[in-house]
Amino acid sequence: MPGWKSLFPVDLAEEGRLSRREFARFLALVSAGFTGGIGYLALRKKPLDGAPADSTMEVKVCRAGDVAPGNSFLFTYRDPQDRCILVRTPGDQWRAYRQTCTHLGCAVRWDGRGLECPCHNGRFEVEQGFPTAGPPTRPLSRLRVEERDGDIWVVGDLPKPGEGSPA
Repeated sequence: MPGWKSLFPVDLAEEGRLSRREFARFLALVSAGFTGGIGYLALRKKPLDGAPADSTMEVKVCRAGDVAPGNSFLFTYRDPQDRCILVRTPGDQWRAYRQTCTHLGCAVRWDGRGLECPCHNGRFEVEQGFPTAGPPTRPLSRLRVEERDGDIWVVGDLPKPGEGSPA
């Protein structure tokens, strides 16, 4: 007898003897375990480390002269994992977004015309971050940008389109 058969002694003739009741009990137990695990994770959910509860953190990103019109600048906002992208549009407007695609979380990048997700050819327009092509269906998370004395600051999150006041 090979070694694995002695470790897993299964009589093939008896293999189909699992009743529906035993199978349903097994499924119920596994489902309860998953539900308990998800509940535990939901209770442990917390904002990003160091993030203020009201999302009004202010970060100096760069000097205005560091980014030419039609270019972008990558930065982190609340912590090193909160990667964001600042875009100076060809029309000389400032836009900032979290760099995470709303489809599967790949990093979006500026290609000179709009924001693109290279993973699945998703595209977002730069004015409000709405998806224009590919699988993403939700807009990117926008950040509020201010220019102060030649410096570019990100001063908080903007509401998602349709939530609260327009910006």
